[in-house]
Amino acid sequence: MMSEPPAVRSLLERHFRTCAAALLLLMGTAQLVAVLGDSQTGDESYHLVNGYAFLKTRALLPISEHPPISQVISALPLLALNLWLPRMPGPNYGEFQRASDFLYQNRYPADTILLLGRLPKILVTLLTGLMVAWWTRRRFGELAALAALTLYCFDPNFLAHGHYVTTDVPATLCFVAACLAWSRFLTEGTMRSAAVCGLAVGAAMATKYSAVLLFYIFVCLYLFRLWQQIGAKQGPVRWSPFHLAKNLTVVVLVMLAVVFVGFGFETGKLLPPESIASFQAAGFQNVGGDTAFDQAAARLTIPAPSFFRGLYALTLHNFQGHPSYLLGQHSVSGWWYYFPVVVGVKTPTGTLLLLLLALTAAVTVFFREGRREAYGRLKRLSPHWYILLFAPVLYFAVCIRSHINIGIRHVLPIYPLLYMGIAAVLFSRQVVIPAFLRKAAVVCLALVVLESASVFPRYLGFFNLPSGGPRQGWKYLVDSNLDWGQDLKRLKSYLEDRGISNVCLNYFGTAPPSYYGIESKPVPASLQEARSSGCVVVMSITALYERQSFDGRYDWMLRTQPADTVGDSFRVYDPKRIAAR
Repeated sequence: MMSEPPAVRSLLERHFRTCAAALLLLMGTAQLVAVLGDSQTGDESYHLVNGYAFLKTRALLPISEHPPISQVISALPLLALNLWLPRMPGPNYGEFQRASDFLYQNRYPADTILLLGRLPKILVTLLTGLMVAWWTRRRFGELAALAALTLYCFDPNFLAHGHYVTTDVPATLCFVAACLAWSRFLTEGTMRSAAVCGLAVGAAMATKYSAVLLFYIFVCLYLFRLWQQIGAKQGPVRWSPFHLAKNLTVVVLVMLAVVFVGFGFETGKLLPPESIASFQAAGFQNVGGDTAFDQAAARLTIPAPSFFRGLYALTLHNFQGHPSYLLGQHSVSGWWYYFPVVVGVKTPTGTLLLLLLALTAAVTVFFREGRREAYGRLKRLSPHWYILLFAPVLYFAVCIRSHINIGIRHVLPIYPLLYMGIAAVLFSRQVVIPAFLRKAAVVCLALVVLESASVFPRYLGFFNLPSGGPRQGWKYLVDSNLDWGQDLKRLKSYLEDRGISNVCLNYFGTAPPSYYGIESKPVPASLQEARSSGCVVVMSITALYERQSFDGRYDWMLRTQPADTVGDSFRVYDPKRIAAR
């Protein structure tokens, strides 16, 4: 058995802040480089225009599955530009057309607007890392904190999604903060700690509606705390169903107050006519009927009605499902094993090995002295431990049931908690483990760093070594896991370098290729037509494997090795060099 050498611990204690700052600086620098290389991804213009509109006019869309806080964070620097704001969407003017006009028809270049909108998200990503390091250091020491921060700072998924104008990383920050606040409540049991937790939950709910899962996690963890009390000497807090109900009420009330502020003190009808029309246009035909609820929702004025409409819209969306791709299959309702596969191929190899080592160490420690002692250890387990061990499992279990299967970004909140848990088991003084496990853990940390560096700066398309890396990612996943429209700049450079001007392009994204100087024609409906046109065919991987008609017109590309690959998302074919079949 061993702990880390005293000299190493002393060095870390003296220079912890310097080491943590260096890790965060590396992360921020890598993201800045990625920002300059990536073109607009799927929803960025949508979030920017809605955040800017909220700041300028307090206007909210009739229905939206995205609360405004994350959008506002990105739009704040844009206030200095005094940008033109397009009108609200209507019957002949869609949300994404409005978003495209805002980004590409404005007073400043789209790249300038994107850069300013992405910078606050990088700061949010770094703040999340700072929280991981601070909390882990307080509970488990410097070595564990730096190990957790290393896992976070070199995670390609956070390096990717942390520099885009999306809600995923801000939601992760708020989700993890709420979980850590609940662990404090489970330690103290006071209404004050419940109120602090309510602040974090409110911020999370005003950032992303999936934060509603926090209440399920809170109740489960409280029941575990209640079980710990059974048969034990009564402590300073009496854990009981009444105590839970009272303090959850505090959490909810504080949350609603934060949401009301976050939605700009909005009041209005829950289902006004324009919202009913938007629901029906989105395919939810049962909204706005003649039931008592529908009539009341059309008449009663409530605080933050957009918040409740958004929750409702997300629920309907999940019930209806979303087009998705996995392992060569297509589905609208999704698969229970979607997120297990996503985690298996998108998590760095070293992190997966560390998780295995941590589980091995935890089982070894718990059962070292037999089952009776393991039971006793579980009864004495601190809330700081089981918030790290159980919260990610509970969140992941619900995600498995989701019908919206479109990316690892939807399970990002589990990762910081996993990193803190892994680091606490393998690198803290509180757990004494065999020497070889800790040495192996150091090797795995180095593997995480190397694997992350191998995909710099194209982090979105990361797939781990066992899955075959980014070039084999299409076999498993597409969309925001691999191809989200991020490679248009790289395609422009590729075409210029080779003097290619006759291009047939099928692009999965919302940025206009013409903005980057790519003049293209649609991809012809057959190999013969493509050969006759004389063009070089460029296909987005998502357009090829998920978003096409599958009527046979593109089968020749599925059977043919591409002449080249641009970035991680474009395949290039030269029809003139492909033999007819």
